[in-house]
Amino acid sequence: MRAILHVLAACILLGSIAWWWQAGSNKGWTKTSVTEMKLDEITEISYPVSVDRFVPGVDLLAVAAVGSALLFGAGFFLKKRRKPLA
Repeated sequence: MRAILHVLAACILLGSIAWWWQAGSNKGWTKTSVTEMKLDEITEISYPVSVDRFVPGVDLLAVAAVGSALLFGAGFFLKKRRKPLA
């Protein structure tokens, strides 16, 4: 059971890092909208447009790291299985 918790904690940590990297790897707080610059076709002037998009930040990465650390630490409180002497 200890090994299962340790492997699960490692999978959660590595999976959350991979997801964070793939989803935009924002080094700030989590964003639910992003500002993009659009170009007006007639005047050729660029203007900002707010687009609804979820970009995970380091706060979600930190929550995943703390959660996996707690899961990893919980594995040390479980007793090891002992083999019978027979």
